[in-house]
Formats: sequence, structure tokens, C-alpha cells
Amino acid sequence: MPQSNDAELTELFTATTGVNVEDNEPNTGPPAGPPANNFDVRLQAVAGNAIGNSGADYELRLDCIDESLSLRNGVMSRGPVTQSFSPGDGWVATGGNFVKEQTVNIAVDPNARGHMLRYVATLVSVNGDVVSFIESNKFILI
Repeated sequence: MPQSNDAELTELFTATTGVNVEDNEPNTGPPAGPPANNFDVRLQAVAGNAIGNSGADYELRLDCIDESLSLRNGVMSRGPVTQSFSPGDGWVATGGNFVKEQTVNIAVDPNARGHMLRYVATLVSVNGDVVSFIESNKFILI
């Protein structure tokens, strides 16, 4: 649990679109069907009670790292996106803290099919400090 004025990214994983279960082949299609052209990246964060409802802005980045090429995949990366610590931006009070769950739907980059990838999420304060970061599971696009 974070201090009252801290925030932390706590979970990051890939999943089949609309499913809340980690999947290392998140764009696998139905049996005997073609692979899907998208998948979800699911993120969870927690903030202490002083910051979680403060309205303070922060930036969130989701960088897709192509492990097969040792490069950032800009097509499947997102951000930085400015968000704020407020219930209106998805922060929910729970057990003395605030929790946020966020799902980002990602279109598959056709050039990344068959590659091993992972995501790195970074939470950055308004003054440019990295507050928290987390890595996802490694996954392969079909």
C-alpha cells in the first residue's frame, strides 16, 4: 500500500479484447479462425488517500517493447496521456486508498506478428519525476 501522498502502478498485462485474464497470445482468434487484429492492455494503479482524490495531473505512458528487435514499437505504444487523480478520471475510493483500472485496446501492428513483446507503463508527475513503472508479461502476436 502506498503512503497517503504516493501512487503506484500495481498490475499490467495483455489480454484478449474484452477479457480480464492475462494472455501471452492476446490476439489468438477463435478456433479455426484468423487471429484478431487487436488486443487489450490492462493496467491497475493505487494511490494514497491524500493524492488519490487531489485532482493533481500526471502523465501515463504505455511503451510497447519489441523484444525480437530490441526496439520500441511506436505503432502499439500510447502516450504520454495527461490524466488526473480524481473520481472523474476513474479513481475509486476503496479501503482508505484510491484504485484505478484502465483498459487500452491496441491495434496489432502487422510487422510485429510472430515477435515477442512486452509493455512498460510509466506514471510521471507534473514536474517530470517518474513516480512508478511496471512491466507486463512477455507475449507473442499471432
